[in-house]
Amino acid sequence: MIWAATLIPLTFLAFWFLLPFAWRQREERMLAAHCRQMRAIVLSFDDGPGERLTPALLALFRERGVRASFFMLGNRIAERADIVRQVVADGHDLGSHSQSHLNAWKSLPGRWARDVDAGMQTVAGAGGQPDLFRPPYGKLTLAGWLAHKQRGTHLAWWTVDTRDSWQRRPIGDVLAEIEEKGGGVVLMHDFDSYDSGPDPLPHGEHVLALSTRILDHATARGMRVLSLSQLRQAA
Repeated sequence: MIWAATLIPLTFLAFWFLLPFAWRQREERMLAAHCRQMRAIVLSFDDGPGERLTPALLALFRERGVRASFFMLGNRIAERADIVRQVVADGHDLGSHSQSHLNAWKSLPGRWARDVDAGMQTVAGAGGQPDLFRPPYGKLTLAGWLAHKQRGTHLAWWTVDTRDSWQRRPIGDVLAEIEEKGGGVVLMHDFDSYDSGPDPLPHGEHVLALSTRILDHATARGMRVLSLSQLRQAA
């Protein structure tokens, strides 16, 4: 009976964490294949809006005539309502990244679900797309995965991680990965931060430079720059 007492909890944990993780990997492979087929790049940004960086990005995208996807935290939307309105007015995706960025693997299911619901309600009130959701840290449990499947929420994964907010990758390495994959959904962050870490460029300047270089790369390679919603419609 000792083996059963050990096996049952391990089996439960495997389903609780590993099943949604395996499903996410499958979704990311399909997303990467679709981007490659469409020769498309999606610029996506988490954790904003930033008081300085987000307006700078909006000006860049307006100049280039492209749209991006922003996954904002509900507790920051109210603080910068004018920036959020501009995101919506410019035709970009405004999706939810929860209310306060709880990690599903480290939070009680009920608390995490309430935080997700609050974030979606905030996004809806700001004129965004509450059914477009990117889980904080990319983490889901079985309960969260089943809830989103039942709701029909579009879970917005990524295929190219720039690591702009930690262990920052050189811009050349990011461009090389995009070239190798033939496109992709690029993960960045548009919160304001001046902790540059090992890179001499502050975070905001780095993200703006990286976004500019990706747009230049897309133009040089004849690739399309789309929002996630545009990519879905192009299916």
